Amino acid sequence: MLTEDITQLMTMVPQEEKIAFDKSNAVKGGAFEDHIDNPFGAGRGEGIDAGRDAHEWIVNQDRDKYDAVFETLNPVDGKITGSTAKQEMVKSKLPTSILGKIWKLSDVDKDGMLDMDEWALASHLMKIKLEGHEIPNTLPDHLVPPSKR
Repeated sequence: MLTEDITQLMTMVPQEEKIAFDKSNAVKGGAFEDHIDNPFGAGRGEGIDAGRDAHEWIVNQDRDKYDAVFETLNPVDGKITGSTAKQEMVKSKLPTSILGKIWKLSDVDKDGMLDMDEWALASHLMKIKLEGHEIPNTLPDHLVPPSKR
């Protein structure tokens, strides 16, 4: 009997998931009906979303620390190579797949090198991941360095 009940219940799971994600069944109306930006939404102001509504680039909060590390990497013409950045980034002990994703997001001008702003961005993204937050697949507009906008 138990095996029959479990089998029947398992067939219901995909249907319930579909219903849960179906927006037509969502609760509508109320105080937040027409509000797209809700500061009380899940994850708002945390991780990658931190600084979204700030006037200053959120990365600047730890900029002195990031710039000090950048200078120790002996930049040439204001940039460090990918291999130099990698040597420093692996010290974070994050998986290489995550570091690769951070590299792609940080090399904003896609020249295979990081300038000081891009290094600061990479450092900020590593910090976010180390704090337990997810790294997005595309860089949010508020994290694009001001010099690259």
